[in-house]
Amino acid sequence: MNKDQIRLAIAGINGRMGKSILQLLNIKVKKNILLTGAIETKLSLIKRKKIFYKSKFLNIKSNLIDIINYFDILIDFTNPKSTIKHLNICKLYNKKIVIGTTGFNTEQKLTIKKISKNIAIILASNFSLGINILLKILENITKIICKNKLQNKTDIDIIEKHHKNKIDSPSGTALSLKETIMKIYKKYNFMKDIKCHSIRAADLYGEHNVLFSFIGEQIELIHKASNRRSFAEGAIKAAIWLYTKKTGMYTMNDVLEI
Repeated sequence: MNKDQIRLAIAGINGRMGKSILQLLNIKVKKNILLTGAIETKLSLIKRKKIFYKSKFLNIKSNLIDIINYFDILIDFTNPKSTIKHLNICKLYNKKIVIGTTGFNTEQKLTIKKISKNIAIILASNFSLGINILLKILENITKIICKNKLQNKTDIDIIEKHHKNKIDSPSGTALSLKETIMKIYKKYNFMKDIKCHSIRAADLYGEHNVLFSFIGEQIELIHKASNRRSFAEGAIKAAIWLYTKKTGMYTMNDVLEI
């Protein structure tokens, strides 16, 4: 192995995002990236499937500690409880982590922030370029509304659609969209709730609509994902960016410089 290669591990290799990242790494040559391990709790199912990386069996275990010496950065798309467990192990062994898990409670978010003083962490509810551009657009629209004192004359709704097996509702991305608007409102000493509406159906990849309703007119911003490749691309890009960082909490804004 080249000493300049970044050794990656994936937590949740059998999940939707884990499969997407693996597929992308198999079809797209990235000379500075090497997938050296993965973890999955349903190991018996994985063994029957025999997952391959670059025509070889992928080193898959059920416990992160069993592959701890084989990776530099962990990409984690699991669930809040598992991610916090993995995070504490990464802290103990000085491993960097890219977190795509959503649905953290307040205590878990504080744990992530605290551990970022010891290791480098990227936490993002969505890794796609489009959503992160949308977040920046929302920030600018909300500033214009506040500067013109239109807060009380504007209704904002967020509608999100995902596959029927998605657990958290609203989605982490929808909450990030809401949080972006609320932060601007707070700067202008204004508080107003923003409603999030969730739809869970079939195998939808993900759609987010933000609707600004004024008297006599509307602005509607829509982001649709036709597949998960853009999210996988973003997660890998985030891992490469994080490799040179020692400690700290980062977002996709830092990765994309927006």
